[in-house]
Amino acid sequence: MTAVKLNSHILERDADTITEQLNIQSQQATVRTLQVLLRRSRAQLEPIHYNPPIFLSQSLSIAPSNTDVAPQDITDYLEKLVRAAQQTAESHYYGSFLAGQTSESDEFADVGVWLGEGDYQRHHEKEILDKLGLIAWADAEIDQMDGLYDEKLKVELQGPEASAIGELLDGLEDCHRFFARRQDSYFACFLVGRSKAGWCGLASIGVAS
Repeated sequence: MTAVKLNSHILERDADTITEQLNIQSQQATVRTLQVLLRRSRAQLEPIHYNPPIFLSQSLSIAPSNTDVAPQDITDYLEKLVRAAQQTAESHYYGSFLAGQTSESDEFADVGVWLGEGDYQRHHEKEILDKLGLIAWADAEIDQMDGLYDEKLKVELQGPEASAIGELLDGLEDCHRFFARRQDSYFACFLVGRSKAGWCGLASIGVAS
């Protein structure tokens, strides 16, 4: 499984170049999500030294910089989870399953998250951002969401589609969703839960004017 350490130099390139370098077999919305997750806001003008996450191409996931390799069962799980999230979003004309109708843009897609062992339950959102090296969101305001689904999706999800994403999320304990909001128009979306091997989930980007 290919792992690439993300940084601003990689993500400042054009989308086609990034897609080739990261070996992303997916839409460019995935690239745009990675770009904004690591992009500092205008308020963060000074260079910041930090350990950005790595990108696991097989599962379209980000992981802490010190990750050697994710367990194969986690890789398989995240690959299925990301695919189910993206298919669910597309079928409802959303860009992101996590952001749902809350976002005013459909140009971003969901990516996977692998955290490993740690304390990442509700009220530990800052620790999640820190573990992933997402320094661009260090000062963001955290909004804990009541449910794992967008309210509209709760009503609309039916049949095999609901079973696919629902069964995958049911495999996680202490699952929770939160948004990290900055002073610009972007907000980061996260859904994490605990599997037998460690904490994992999804991340995406939304836009609110």
